[in-house]
Amino acid sequence: MGALNAAGQINAHNEQGRAVDRSNRNKLRDFKERNENYQREVMLDNNEWKNEVQVQDIEQDQVYQAMVTQWSQQDQQLDKIFAQGDQKIEKAIVEMYENDYAGTQTGRTAARLAGKGAKKLGQYKSEVLHSMMMARDEAQMNMDTATADAQNKSWALHEKIRFSPIHGPTPLQPTLDAKPSKTGLILGLASTALGTAVQAGAFKAPSVGSGLGVADTSGMGGLDSIAGSNMGSGIMPSGGMGGMTGFEPGMPLLNTQSIANPNMDWGAAGNPFIAPDTGAAISAGQDFSFGAKL
Repeated sequence: MGALNAAGQINAHNEQGRAVDRSNRNKLRDFKERNENYQREVMLDNNEWKNEVQVQDIEQDQVYQAMVTQWSQQDQQLDKIFAQGDQKIEKAIVEMYENDYAGTQTGRTAARLAGKGAKKLGQYKSEVLHSMMMARDEAQMNMDTATADAQNKSWALHEKIRFSPIHGPTPLQPTLDAKPSKTGLILGLASTALGTAVQAGAFKAPSVGSGLGVADTSGMGGLDSIAGSNMGSGIMPSGGMGGMTGFEPGMPLLNTQSIANPNMDWGAAGNPFIAPDTGAAISAGQDFSFGAKL
């Protein structure tokens, strides 16, 4: 059961990581699409602006041609007025000579009649010349007006393509999600393992007199007599211990004389854990003198 829980936690953690990867891939794919769309819009805006520049060049030429046409029309009208004025003056001169005084009289009356035609001719010529000068001034004013209008139109066309398109900033890079931390997975696995161990009773103390505290005594022949009076005297039971060598029946368990030694000089003969008659069996290389060091 614990293994299934651990496997489920690992799978859930991996699935969260895969979900984060999918989310990040979607964000990056959307970011790529927005960048490509931005580049397409930039290309279209630039092309549209270049096309407007070319159209503006054509319109500038058209404005200039329209101004020149108006100038030509004014010049043509002025020439027509001047030609008509010249013809009027010429006609007036002819009429003056035709109506000139042809009499033979002399004196003031004859002089007045002879100069009357010339006087009328001068007055008429003044009127015609004044009309021609006024027409010339009017034509010049019309030409100046056409020039100013053409300049305004030209400037308006230039303002349309004066600045290139401003595309603005590129799309911002998305913030990617972080994968889930492995700390939670480790803590979850540790909690699962601990719960499994508790359910299995690994931390439960054994009952007294059962379990780990009981030994098999079937191979010990004289163990039943330990409870006798020999235990109190520190003497090995006479029955002995089956399977054990180096001990004789009735051998003392402790050397009570060595324990009573106040200097605790435990040599080969004074070791309280070796019987007096077996002290000589200890190897000469072993040193159990602890009293001097204490």
